[in-house]
Amino acid sequence: MASERLAAAEDLMPRRGVLADVGAGDGRLALRLAMRSEVEAVYATEKGGEVLRSLRRTCAHRAKLVVRAGDGLAPLRGLHLDGVAVLGMGGLTILGILREAADHEGATFVLGPMQAAPQLRSGLADLGLEVVDERLARHGGRVYPILAVRHGEARPLSGIDAALGPILRRTRPDGFAQLVRERLAYLHARLEGACGARRAALARDIEDLEAEL
Repeated sequence: MASERLAAAEDLMPRRGVLADVGAGDGRLALRLAMRSEVEAVYATEKGGEVLRSLRRTCAHRAKLVVRAGDGLAPLRGLHLDGVAVLGMGGLTILGILREAADHEGATFVLGPMQAAPQLRSGLADLGLEVVDERLARHGGRVYPILAVRHGEARPLSGIDAALGPILRRTRPDGFAQLVRERLAYLHARLEGACGARRAALARDIEDLEAEL
């Protein structure tokens, strides 16, 4: 995971309690979280194969680190968790994982979608999850959102809030203008070949985005 995204995710995770990193990959985030003095335990999960074997080697004999095998939130059933990181996946994949989030109502979920962030933001309300914080991190010349969400009074988002994030629209952090331009490029590409009502809807979305610059 790129350093900016790692740092943003680490900053949004709770400072204490029991934490988890779903799809922990190389284990860097889990290792950093386990170094916090008030963190009791960190559960790092992977589906299997060589990634899981490598994760086990990385976390072996590390205090407070526990590796579990399995998909999504399944390896974490029965645990009382204060924070869960789900990073480096598509937004729709993350939404699928969060369908089991009701088992961890008190937890903060830190999400790092690699694509389909607007669909992720839109789908959170249906799961009773609201965005409580959001950051931007650069990687490979692009900007990526990192969201912190919790169960709460989730409300459906407008199209522009789903596209850019209501918190990011309000705070306009470094990288916000690039986020808008990247979304505009995506919509302009979709506009080619579109017709009728779909073309009109895309044109309205483009106009809304251009107003954010």
